[in-house]
Amino acid sequence: MKILHVTDCYHGGVATAVEQYARLLPDHSHLLLSNNARSSAPPVPRSPGVFTVDRELPASPLAAVRAVRDAVAELRPDVVHAHSSFAGVYVRLAAALDRMTPGRDTVPVVYTPHSFAFERADIPAAQRRAFRLLEKMLYPLTTVGAPCAVWEGELMCGLGHGLPWTVPVTVVPNVLAEDHPAPVDSWSPTLPQTVGVVSRVTPQRDPAFFAATARLIRGELPETRFVWIGDGDGKDTSLNPVLEDAGVEVTGWLNGDELHRRIAELSVVVHTARWDGFPMSVLEVRRIGVPLLVRDIPALQECPAEARFGTPEDAARRAVRILTAGRDPADWTSLDRAHSPQTQRDRLTSVYDLAVGRTSDRKAVL
Repeated sequence: MKILHVTDCYHGGVATAVEQYARLLPDHSHLLLSNNARSSAPPVPRSPGVFTVDRELPASPLAAVRAVRDAVAELRPDVVHAHSSFAGVYVRLAAALDRMTPGRDTVPVVYTPHSFAFERADIPAAQRRAFRLLEKMLYPLTTVGAPCAVWEGELMCGLGHGLPWTVPVTVVPNVLAEDHPAPVDSWSPTLPQTVGVVSRVTPQRDPAFFAATARLIRGELPETRFVWIGDGDGKDTSLNPVLEDAGVEVTGWLNGDELHRRIAELSVVVHTARWDGFPMSVLEVRRIGVPLLVRDIPALQECPAEARFGTPEDAARRAVRILTAGRDPADWTSLDRAHSPQTQRDRLTSVYDLAVGRTSDRKAVL
């Protein structure tokens, strides 16, 4: 089978997920049409031999739709897999145009939002409603939905309410490959104790929330250090000073061994996202073994209740408890089992088989 992956945000967790999909199913031919237009992060290097074709997706939406149509006509994939909300628009508009063009083949579309745009908490409610309406309008052009987490799957199923047809939805959980470079159980906290975030500095990750949490923890444990491992995306330069004013070190972008070493040295990680798909950084922290706390948002409902917090005060209280005890009290067994490479491989195989008609079971798998 030949699969064309399309994304407009080939960086961070999306890049990790797309490459892993390709590596998990090496018997298929994987082609990539991508850009990193929505981030200032450095380009993500490709692993040699993973993609048989690797092309640039234009930044302009109209040009992107045209590029998808051209790639489908030239490369003749069996499936087009859209990754991210914007890529989902480009791919499904291209599919609609192909359906209306005599002589053009219609190729099945698999869609993984990696966090729906209508989930964003940093935009007006009217804009969120517009994004949701657009998703509902494009819903019939999706052959199979492949959300990356249970909550995203529930949202995708909800888009079909009130419509006379349904799109089959199968959750393909985000995972880390067995050979992922993050060393397993390598947690080695340094002194003084350090509380950290591993993420981009963006409104989605809510640096003000972490700044408030840091001040509260410092009030209880004055010697504690705070670090944000990552940097901004170049769109809002006002966010880094919010952290720095609270005494939080912002490391900038780190790669490879240095990134994993800095994570392993943390005493506890606090994931402060206001909305999400399912973050790869959570899985990396779990792999390394650092105690972890996550914000109590729907996307992270799979995480243990004991690890979820609602307010900076709640986050600080839970972090102080971990810092004092020196261990993670939460049981992550269920999440670790659900986000395994074998589960992802099986689910992804069933998604592609369903898209091309090899199977006919359309029951949702969440």
